[in-house]
Amino acid sequence: MNRFVSRRVGLSWIILAVVAAAAKGQAPAAPWANKLFLPEIMKNPGQEPPPAITHDFGTVPQGTVCVHKFPLTNIYDVPMQVIDVRKSCGCLEAYPPQKVLQPGETAEFVVSMNTAKFTGANTQTLYVTLGPNYVSTAILKLQATSRGDVQLNPGSVNFGTVAQGSRLSQTVILEYNGRQRDWKVTGVVPSPAPFRVEIKDISGRTWFSSTKYSITVTLNPEAPAGPISETIRLTTTDPASPVVQFNVHGMIEAPLALSSHRIHFDRVKVGTEVTQKVVIRAAAGPFRIESVADAGDGLAVETFPAPAPVQIVTVKFRPTQPGAIRREIRLLTDLGGATATLLVEGEGVTE
Repeated sequence: MNRFVSRRVGLSWIILAVVAAAAKGQAPAAPWANKLFLPEIMKNPGQEPPPAITHDFGTVPQGTVCVHKFPLTNIYDVPMQVIDVRKSCGCLEAYPPQKVLQPGETAEFVVSMNTAKFTGANTQTLYVTLGPNYVSTAILKLQATSRGDVQLNPGSVNFGTVAQGSRLSQTVILEYNGRQRDWKVTGVVPSPAPFRVEIKDISGRTWFSSTKYSITVTLNPEAPAGPISETIRLTTTDPASPVVQFNVHGMIEAPLALSSHRIHFDRVKVGTEVTQKVVIRAAAGPFRIESVADAGDGLAVETFPAPAPVQIVTVKFRPTQPGAIRREIRLLTDLGGATATLLVEGEGVTE
C-alpha cells in the first residue's frame, strides 16, 4: 500500500471510529484535526490527537493584546484548508492561512487575545474546522490572566511592515493602580530580540497619583528581514507577580525579495540551451539591476535595462562540456548598492 493510500485509509478509519463511538454512547475520540496543530507532528504523524491544543499567555497587564502563532501542518495526502472558525469570546481573534495546504506543507495560524475585555484568569476556545475532503474541527484553548491593577496602553507594540535598516520607535504606557505603595519597574529581562527598550518613570508627584511608566521600544537597523514576534518582560518589585510582559510584532521587509534564491538545471545535454526565470521585487519602488558578466561554464544572465518595481532575471545554461556546475551569481542594483545572491546549479551530460 503506497503512502497516499495508507494515509487516506488511516484518515477514513479515524472518521469511522468517531461515528461508531457516538452510536455506542461512548465519548467521541479527540478530533484528528488537533494533531495538525502540534509543533513537530511530522516526526510522528501516527500519534493520537490530544483532547485540545492549549496555550497560556500567562499573567499580563490589562489591555495587553496577546499574540501566538500555531504551526498548522497538513500530514495527509489530500489538500486541506481552514473552512470555518468559531470563537467562544469576543476577546479572541483568529487569522488563519488563506491558502490551501498541500500534503506536507506548514503555515502559521495566528491568534490574539485582547485582555482589555476581561479581568482575572480567563480561558476561551477557538473551534477551527478543516476540510473539505475530510472534515474535522480542532479545539484550541487560550488562557491568560489580566491584571486589573496594571494597565497597558496601547496593548502591544506593532511596527507593521518596515523596510530593513529602519530605526523606528514606538511607546506604550504602563500604569499601576494597585495597593502596593512602592511598586516599581526595575528593569528588562535580557533577550536577543532585535530592539532596544527604554523605561522612563512619568508618575505624578502627588500622593494620590498612580505609578506610570513610558516604555519605548526602538527597532535596531541591523535587524534581519522577516517577521517580528517577541515578548518584552519587565521586572517589578511585586513579590506576587514579579514580571509583567507584552508583545512586539511586525514585519521587516528586505530591500530585495526573490521568488527563488536557487536555480537547478537537471541533466542538460551539451550544446542545448535551457532557461529559467527569477522575479525580483524591491520594497523601495522602481530599480535597475546592473548587467551581469558571463558567469562561465555555459551560464549567462540577462537583466532588463529599464527601471521597474519588479524585475525579471533570465538565467541561461548551455553546457559546453559534461559535468556539474555550482555558481553564486551576485546581482547588483542601483538601490544604494543593495545586492541579491542567486545560487545556480546544473549538470551537463552527453546523452
